[in-house]
Amino acid sequence: MKKANKTPLVSVIITNYNKSNFILKSLRSCLNQSYEKKEIIFIDDKSSDNSLIKIKNFKKKNKLNFSVFSNSKKKEKYATFNHIDAVKKGLSKAKGKYIFLLDSDDYFHDNKITSIVNIFKNNKNIKFILDLPILKFKNKEIKKSFPYKIFKNKWPKFPPTSCMCFEKKYLKVAIKKIGFKKFPNLAIDFRLAVYYSLILKKFYIYKSHFTYYRQVDQSMDTKYIKYRSKEWWVRRKEAFDFLNYILRKNKLPINKSLDFHVTNFFNKILSL
Repeated sequence: MKKANKTPLVSVIITNYNKSNFILKSLRSCLNQSYEKKEIIFIDDKSSDNSLIKIKNFKKKNKLNFSVFSNSKKKEKYATFNHIDAVKKGLSKAKGKYIFLLDSDDYFHDNKITSIVNIFKNNKNIKFILDLPILKFKNKEIKKSFPYKIFKNKWPKFPPTSCMCFEKKYLKVAIKKIGFKKFPNLAIDFRLAVYYSLILKKFYIYKSHFTYYRQVDQSMDTKYIKYRSKEWWVRRKEAFDFLNYILRKNKLPINKSLDFHVTNFFNKILSL
């Protein structure tokens, strides 16, 4: 009898909005992975640039096997909610055992999927893996580290969305718990990091740099200038509100730290 093929299928979900200049680099980094048993799902959130035409022409010209989906209209006012919806849509199409998320302006090292899948296979208790990012500037690259410490009621430091890899069945549960339309300044990576760290307690940072994380001017984060912008303080309050909402839901002690009170104070001042 032939042995069953134990190589799991992997799904890479690429989410895109107006990143036409970067999407082919992102896509090629998935196509060129050393890991062969994979599917690539490209989700375009009704871009106003030529992203969709570009990706479809690239697929047709090179006779490539990957899926392209596009929203007929933008559903939400906030970019964070649209990103969450794009991930949900990709997840609904995914057939793989493991899910790799990738923002369309970032890209993977050629051996990323092989290395991450080996960790999943050799460590059955690990359900969520983050590798480390290489910050990609125009003329330089910087390897960034995120030391992880366990806190009872504090959000972890964590790498960005494109560094996140999941076992699908756990991710589906997590998305239902954190994907609600509140806290519009909170991206999906923050929500998932909080839930996996504090509730599921399945949080593992792999200390290898496998993801190139572009530093681009049109990033959603550019308006959040630490300590110096109103948007930063508003997002920080939302972060505490989301954190405490999740903790209460799971009957855990909430966060009422000095940082929590300072954040609320500044938000009151800024709203005057």
